[in-house]
Amino acid sequence: MPLASSLGVGILLLVCVIRLLYYAWARTFSSTPPVPPGPKPLPFIGNVHQLPVENQQKTFLEWGHRFGAVVHAKLFHSPVIIINSLEVARDLMEKRGGNYSDRPPFVLLSELMGWDSTLTHLRFGERFRKHRKWMQSAFMAKPALLSYRPLQRRESHIMLAGLLSDPDAYVRHFTRFAAATLMEITYGHRVTSESDLYVHMAERATTETVKAGSPARMLVDFFPILKHYPTWLPGSKFKVDALYVRGLVKDMTDTPYEMVKRKLESGNAWPSFTGNLLEEHYRKGPLSHEDEIDIKGAAATLYAAGTETTATTMTTFIFAMVRHPEVYRKAQEELDRVVGLERLPDFDDRESLPYLNAVIKEVYRWHVPVPSGVPHFSMKEDEYRGYRIPESSMIIANIWGMSQNTDIYPDPEIFRPERFLYNPNDELMDPKNIIFGFGRRLCPGKDFADSNVFLLASNIVATMDLSCARDEEGREVLPPLEFTSGFVSRPRPFKCVFTPRTPRAVELIRHLNNEA
Repeated sequence: MPLASSLGVGILLLVCVIRLLYYAWARTFSSTPPVPPGPKPLPFIGNVHQLPVENQQKTFLEWGHRFGAVVHAKLFHSPVIIINSLEVARDLMEKRGGNYSDRPPFVLLSELMGWDSTLTHLRFGERFRKHRKWMQSAFMAKPALLSYRPLQRRESHIMLAGLLSDPDAYVRHFTRFAAATLMEITYGHRVTSESDLYVHMAERATTETVKAGSPARMLVDFFPILKHYPTWLPGSKFKVDALYVRGLVKDMTDTPYEMVKRKLESGNAWPSFTGNLLEEHYRKGPLSHEDEIDIKGAAATLYAAGTETTATTMTTFIFAMVRHPEVYRKAQEELDRVVGLERLPDFDDRESLPYLNAVIKEVYRWHVPVPSGVPHFSMKEDEYRGYRIPESSMIIANIWGMSQNTDIYPDPEIFRPERFLYNPNDELMDPKNIIFGFGRRLCPGKDFADSNVFLLASNIVATMDLSCARDEEGREVLPPLEFTSGFVSRPRPFKCVFTPRTPRAVELIRHLNNEA
């Protein structure tokens, strides 16, 4: 071997040895804190192989039991911090919200599918703060919430009439209620039929987003270069489907927005979130392209984020009541005692119905509608409890895991509303402080959503008896304890029987529906 070659090989070996010694020294003597404990990753794929396709929140909780309240994992090359503790979630996402209020770069949902201008997906910054301010004015100000009550009452009466005429379609009635209230608030458009064009467009966009956003297709989030993958090559279905959804999302955001603009120009627009923003911007001068995109995105956020979760929560309520008839009877007894049988319960009755409130809290806790929330993102490196949280870590708050904390909720698998009767003001126990998210990413519509659930639940309890469906031999069929898996989780489809409690209940429903 020539001398020059021998020297080159020797120098290369020496450099490798020095680097190995340096890494060994750094790991032994460096003052940099370690990352939190977690499952052992494999080269390149990290911990992807340890995550099931369904019900990942259960695996996250198992890791929490094994490794502690803060768990570190890797999805390919991306660090992930998993939180199963409410205390830790508040410490990081509320007390240190300036560092943990960002969102990961959702390439599939934002860049390819076109959800990039909705508040749920916006990166932390000026645009986020602008959207957040708009949402707070519409859904966190008490005068605004009070102004929605006549609309909520009207649509709840239509929902009850739907249960009278077609009780088997109860999920569709809940979805229509949520869609109609949010469509009118957002665009000033009153929904008068189940075939409403704008509702249909929105449902198609959200449904197809869920279908095309499966975990297997989210590889592009970890390897963004895949967004440039040609659609004519084999294996491009993820991109073809995403671009198809992009067209649906564009229709969903553009069409009702243009409708509001036309009505404003003709002077016959109803008051609405979108109309108010447009008029506010018109007073300042011409509408910029950026402002137009932001108004469209903010409006789409209201509808897309609220419709599915409201219908899901109400379906879970019915599921729990069918499986626990003794709880339903207690709620009926309380309503009969407080409200009576001559009218329907209203918002002002809520403080006088502690048991029904406990039932609603238990519905929230027993099966949370969004088990793992929407991930946050660390903007810079941080240290917490002696551990290093890397910059650009995906932060997953396992909301379902928090709802199963045996220290706070003994026997968490049991549906037991009484657990909230003895601690009605305990913020640590109240699942309302968990299921709507944390910090600056807290759902601004949480009070509106909660009031919807109360109004629908109380009206159903007051007017309807609930029971299991029966088989061909007349035996009751208890629906199995099964839930769908995914970003939003609800009971698997089940049958039950709605029966008007009294002739007076039927009379009330029909009278109020005629007025609506």
